[in-house]
Amino acid sequence: MKSQKLNLAFAAATALVAFAGTAVADETKPIRAAFVEDIGAQERINFSGKLRMLSQRIPSAACHLAKGIDTEGASQLLKGATAEFEKILTGLEFGDPDLKIVGEESKRKTLSQIHDLRSKWEPMKAAAEAMIAGESSKANLDLILSENMVVLGSAKVLVSDLVAQYSDPASMLQSQSMVIDISGRQRMLTQKMSKESCMIAAGFGTDETVGQLQGTMAMFETSLVALMHGMPDAGIMPPPNGEISSGLNTVYYKWNEIKPTLEAVVAGTKVDEGMETAKFQNLNTAMANMNKVVGMYTAAAKMGL
Repeated sequence: MKSQKLNLAFAAATALVAFAGTAVADETKPIRAAFVEDIGAQERINFSGKLRMLSQRIPSAACHLAKGIDTEGASQLLKGATAEFEKILTGLEFGDPDLKIVGEESKRKTLSQIHDLRSKWEPMKAAAEAMIAGESSKANLDLILSENMVVLGSAKVLVSDLVAQYSDPASMLQSQSMVIDISGRQRMLTQKMSKESCMIAAGFGTDETVGQLQGTMAMFETSLVALMHGMPDAGIMPPPNGEISSGLNTVYYKWNEIKPTLEAVVAGTKVDEGMETAKFQNLNTAMANMNKVVGMYTAAAKMGL
């Protein structure tokens, strides 16, 4: 087990270094760039990035709802996340004044990617809406749990297309972009852990799901430590100010509350309903805390810190 943990940590660190060399838009916060304000370029990037997190929040909420864990909270999250995903995707194609996305998308490549994501999203959307309406059949849950990673993959490609189309990466330092991207990805990882741990505890997962959860945990922790202390080999600098350092510490403390329960799930230990509920809610809190940190990083980048 110790060897397996070391291998996972090494793989996480390797993936983090590889990730640090790429430019991926974060889920909800703006990347400092030369935006074309009159067509809502900043909003297009922000909201397309949020689709990644929502692609994991939907299956997490569906799993917890089906298992009877915090059913009221899970139901509200499932309904809200499904409606938000649909609104954002439609707004990216046709514009949406509520989202401050002005006008229809015109670039053929981007439209093609929106349509590709739409084709993958529609079956998952139908299953989620059926569960929201009370049709919590195994078929609906199975579809959501089997298709969400396909939706996530397509959403990632769309984000990359929109960043390339609507922003000027030269206006932001690579080190600044790196920490925004990595901290932004942390939000999605909280929801991925929530989904995977629920699948295992509920008997919906497989041996492969256990390995996936271990990998997600390792990536989250490796990334968090890198953000807190810096990882020079990957070009990641320590927090540029005390506010960000404090925000990351808050996430770290919350992570240490959640981690033992996740480790118990990985080990095959039975987790009672109270622990399941706390895990579900704490991972959502961790995501909210990471949202704040990304906002701090974005503000620091705008100030040139």
